[in-house]
Amino acid sequence: MVREFLEIDDLETFRRVAEQSPLVIRRDPFLFAQYFAVMFFVNLAEMERGEVKRLFEMLKGKTIVIKDIVEASTLSEFLRKKEA
Repeated sequence: MVREFLEIDDLETFRRVAEQSPLVIRRDPFLFAQYFAVMFFVNLAEMERGEVKRLFEMLKGKTIVIKDIVEASTLSEFLRKKEA
């Protein structure tokens, strides 16, 4: 399980990590890429628009957009929370 989240402020460094990750998770304003037991991330709000566009183009086949996050320790707990 991931326990460390490391912020990267360099586009090229994040791209190299993201290429090694099976997928890139987008939950605005962040992009996350897991590499072994570490989660690397960039804050899109701190990047220039052109850099963000370039990053999305490079990673478009790997990026998934997260709509919602639900914390639950069991399937039953998850279902109860989603029904509420």
